[in-house]
Amino acid sequence: MCFMISVLTVLLSTLQTVSPKVSPKVVNQTVLWRSGKEGEVHLYRTPLLTYTPQGNLVAFNGARKYASADMGPKFIAVRRSTDKGLSWSPTAFVVDDGDRHVGLNVGSVIVDNTTATIFVMFVYCENCAHRSLLLINSTDDGQTWGEPRNITSLVGADMVTHPSPGFGIQKKVGPAKGRLVVCGHGMPGGAGSLLLLSDDHGVTWRGGAFVSAIPFKGTRDSEFHPDECQPVELPDGTIHIILRNHGRYRCHCKMVMRSYDGGETLSYRTMYFDGTLIEPRIASGLWYGGGVMYYTGPDSKTHREKMTLRWSYSNGTSWDGSLRVWERDAGYSTMTMLPQDSTHLYILYERGEKSSTQEIALAIVQL
Repeated sequence: MCFMISVLTVLLSTLQTVSPKVSPKVVNQTVLWRSGKEGEVHLYRTPLLTYTPQGNLVAFNGARKYASADMGPKFIAVRRSTDKGLSWSPTAFVVDDGDRHVGLNVGSVIVDNTTATIFVMFVYCENCAHRSLLLINSTDDGQTWGEPRNITSLVGADMVTHPSPGFGIQKKVGPAKGRLVVCGHGMPGGAGSLLLLSDDHGVTWRGGAFVSAIPFKGTRDSEFHPDECQPVELPDGTIHIILRNHGRYRCHCKMVMRSYDGGETLSYRTMYFDGTLIEPRIASGLWYGGGVMYYTGPDSKTHREKMTLRWSYSNGTSWDGSLRVWERDAGYSTMTMLPQDSTHLYILYERGEKSSTQEIALAIVQL
């Protein structure tokens, strides 16, 4: 009897430590924005997506009013879904930078699960002598949004970075449990990637780990130039970050770095280049849920095309499968899951038939 109980205990322990296997398939695709077709907007770009504290979805982008260039007047456009992405509210513009040639650029969305607050962090006047870092927030599950709050003085003018397209995280376990972490790229006068940290639920912010381009100023092709970045938290509290390899240093693929102290530092000792995660210089999606890491990005070293989902059972040290989400042109992407639903993954990405910026679409993936 004791022997049988021991065997059963071992079997249960083994089952609990085995990572769940997934078989992703796309079950629905919905276009949320079409460039030049909706409202007085020339181009919809830079998708952001998040779950909400009440289990809904909110999608954002940087709506470029008159032209396609990164610089130029923009709105922050938003839509909200209360039925797991099947239908969406009409587009609302929650921030308008007027007619400024060098206006706002999004940005990262962050959810504080403790206070049930959603933040969007963005940079204003990025190419000006004095750029600003701003924050808007919602305390009613994304239904309404407050006025922008300038947090430049909190971070410091020399630390104003461009919050990278995607999302920030709130640490679930130590070190620094409860901390908000946003990954940004670019610094006044130079290049690199920077973590922004808040330990008081978004009231104040400060700079954390910084990874400089080499050289800091005037980086050229083939040199070390970390850029747009996306963090996730692993079960042991490690922050795992993928970074755009803008200089194509050593490969046309992603850089990967980790922080073991809540974002205060990033370890060069464990940094590596992931040859599976090829990229044509782009911001990509990353998510960790249910023991599985997910990645989205173009399956090409040179062209923004072939949006592909990859998954890993080993925290990104190897990749166990892939799924083509869109065969034609495809650009930036981001992902989320709903807290109450571990069976679906939501991918918001740029795509088109002739250009990767024709539309922004949501793919619902059954796991």
